[in-house]
Amino acid sequence: MLSPEDYRSHDAIGLAALVRAGEVSAAEVTDAALTQVDLLNPAINAVILRDDAQARLSAQGAPSNGPLAAVPFLAKDINVEVRGWPLTNACRFFADAPKAETDNALARRWREAGLVVIGRSNTPEFATDFACEPELYGPALNPWDTARTPGGSSGGAAAAVAAGLVPIAHASDSGGSIRVPAGCCGIFGFKPSSKRVATGSDLGPLVGGLNCDHVVTRTVRDSAVMLDATAAPEEGGPCSQSPPPAGGYLAAIDQPPLPLRIGLCASAPSGQQPSQEIADMLNQAGHLLESLGHEVTPFDWPAGTDPSDAVTPLWASEIAVLVDMRTRALGRPPQDHELGPVVRFALDQAASMTIAEAARLRLNRWDIRRRMVRALSPFDIVLSPVTTGTAIPSGLLGAAARRRVSEWAERAGAFAPYTEIYNLTGQPAMSVPLYQGADGLPVGMQFAAQVGQDALLLRLARQLEQAAPWAQRRPPIVI
Repeated sequence: MLSPEDYRSHDAIGLAALVRAGEVSAAEVTDAALTQVDLLNPAINAVILRDDAQARLSAQGAPSNGPLAAVPFLAKDINVEVRGWPLTNACRFFADAPKAETDNALARRWREAGLVVIGRSNTPEFATDFACEPELYGPALNPWDTARTPGGSSGGAAAAVAAGLVPIAHASDSGGSIRVPAGCCGIFGFKPSSKRVATGSDLGPLVGGLNCDHVVTRTVRDSAVMLDATAAPEEGGPCSQSPPPAGGYLAAIDQPPLPLRIGLCASAPSGQQPSQEIADMLNQAGHLLESLGHEVTPFDWPAGTDPSDAVTPLWASEIAVLVDMRTRALGRPPQDHELGPVVRFALDQAASMTIAEAARLRLNRWDIRRRMVRALSPFDIVLSPVTTGTAIPSGLLGAAARRRVSEWAERAGAFAPYTEIYNLTGQPAMSVPLYQGADGLPVGMQFAAQVGQDALLLRLARQLEQAAPWAQRRPPIVI
């Protein structure tokens, strides 16, 4: 019998090893996960859809030799179609969306790896926020302090992994939506290089190529094995990405990186500065890296590299396309109460954008990329905070959006100004949960590598994990 403590003490690879060895059955692992959802989800609202019958049926058919055999898993309520379930984008206009008849390409790869998808995790409407407060499902809450946000947009996924509902969960990142929740919840969040993991969406590469789908985990090895299982190009897309390392990402993390040139930067591309506590932790991280044999020197962002204005049309236009598709399917436009203020803003932005303006912003994005390539050329890695402070109070960003979207944007940018640049450049980036603040809340440090250097970044993460272990930290909700 798998006790709750035993279940929560294992990462995904550890649970799969128990199943393959016959020490526990797939059914026992699935039941343990569902029991954790019963016990803990009412306090954090991380899971917004669960399907016990499908989970148990999937556990029976999960390949026992898969790298993640019978490991319980959550799909975020965005991007990925899962057979038998709707995809609502946490939007009231999509609340009665039809159930998918089949898995899409990424969901098929999940199942081929052995994962048992037990439900969907909470996300803000259309994954547009650094908090997780959709009006359709209500806010997800941080298991370290339920008065705080778990971050967004993969807030439900991060809260579920931190609380031990599942050891690994789907997450997506178009501007920091893997890294910010991972930092808020004290877990590991890795955003792969652009186009490394294809969703198989009918829309093709999502958010104009800014989006990356991957996972949040407690351990580096779980993230690496998942990248081995899911890395694939979009069907019909160019195959220009660098190949995976020989032997795969999981094998690669056993090789410590050679001494690296690391640039340390406290400021964000927007000029935003962290709190003094976060700045002190950033310097502490720099000293840790030096003790591991790496060279740490200051890094400054080149002028004019704040990506916020340049990328807004990409996510706004994609929301407009999805809302238009839903309008056509229903034969009516959305009513006022069916869309939140940020989505309304996105529709207005998309409607007012001229072709000339879109072209100008496209040129601006390429100009930022070119300047970033030149600025980063002396470095292997850039280190910065993930957020300017620990997790902000739940409801803060939602209330700001209801007052004025401009206030929401200002507050969101003041909280998490460090992540979006790497979606624009396509670089792999990660949140590593090295520290905790004076308030006891987790603090993530962000590391980014050159495009295609996913394996190098994971090797560094594994080295940091061994030097400053974090996986056995548990939030108060499960202690």
